[in-house]
Amino acid sequence: MTISRLFYISLFMAALFYPAPVSAQQPIDSIKIQVNQLLEKWHRDAAEGNHEAYIGAMAADGVFIGTDASEYWTTAEFSKWCKPHFDKKKTWNFKMVSRNIYVNANGLTAWFNELLNTQMGLCRGSGTLIKADGQWKIAQYVLSATIPNDIMKNVTAMKLGTDSILILRSIFDKYNLNGTMLIVDQQKNRYFGYNPARWDSGYLPASTFKIVNTLIGLETGVTDTGHIFRWDGKKRPSPQWEQDLSLRSAFRVSCVPCYQELARMIGPDRMNEYLSKINYPGMDVHPENIDIFWLEGNSRITPRQQVDFISRLYEEKLPLKKSVMQTMKAIMVNEVTPEYTLSGKTGWAIRNGNNYGWFVGFIETKGTVYYLATLVQPKDQKMVDDFALARKTVTLETLRYLGIIGSATGK
Repeated sequence: MTISRLFYISLFMAALFYPAPVSAQQPIDSIKIQVNQLLEKWHRDAAEGNHEAYIGAMAADGVFIGTDASEYWTTAEFSKWCKPHFDKKKTWNFKMVSRNIYVNANGLTAWFNELLNTQMGLCRGSGTLIKADGQWKIAQYVLSATIPNDIMKNVTAMKLGTDSILILRSIFDKYNLNGTMLIVDQQKNRYFGYNPARWDSGYLPASTFKIVNTLIGLETGVTDTGHIFRWDGKKRPSPQWEQDLSLRSAFRVSCVPCYQELARMIGPDRMNEYLSKINYPGMDVHPENIDIFWLEGNSRITPRQQVDFISRLYEEKLPLKKSVMQTMKAIMVNEVTPEYTLSGKTGWAIRNGNNYGWFVGFIETKGTVYYLATLVQPKDQKMVDDFALARKTVTLETLRYLGIIGSATGK
């Protein structure tokens, strides 16, 4: 191979891996002028309601991010959202106060920030543009409200509720779940959590009813802490149930056959008597369904009713023996750490093909007790592999975000 041929190959490789700088015919200043003109026209098209031109200035795979934390749109989504406003000529008129534009050395990417006079007062816009097929397009635009530092604390307090809703939704979304969570701080008479619209909707109690079933069994003397549920040797849905189990163990592994046996031992008459006595509402109990009424059928309880019952149990205000309530609280202990003690019961029901699950209980931490009712449903009812664990996980992550307990690292 000749030296001259090697020289030309070297030039070719250099051109391939090291893009040429902006040509003399297209200096940086010229590109800045083009970008500035594009942004000016883009804002003007919005003010004049020119929908096609406005969306046409954006890259097909671009994004628009608004001032509200929920406002994240692809170009197609943003087009659909804003078109009704453009059709009615009820748009927005952003006037540039100042703008800074920067250009990559290869002349194919630009980015900017701008201060705008808007109907929301001063806002800051920022974004990125790319050049493709000889045309500049807005690949990303972010609109942000500007908040003076001396009022930031007040603004933060004002939007705390909205911010919390979005963050709690992100926790549920992380595990691909819909649902609700109610937390009660009785000392401060505070009710808070996620998706309060569902706090008064009724659901089958599922295995959270094992708390009530145990209480009634202990109070009536049908069972005691030394009771052993004998396995009959038949195949059961869970391997953990295929053994003799004490009352505590049956509760811990949520043994359905064991608690069906306990409900039959209590009987429908005593079950209804004590449900009324302790004011545990919404249960539909009769002789034909005594061992399944909490798992299927017409029984319903709401998250608010669950929390009300749990609070009366914790404070030992139920019309039952104190020793029974204290024994129940000991059986319910789920997790003990140096920072907190979590007590409660999970539940899982299937209604009309839809899975939903509970975590109901209380957490003691820093000298305060919080009563809890979490209800979750998989967004995809075909994907329930991680559903069982997620009931408790979502509850703990929510408590961490709210600062009721520390982070996973204990900080």
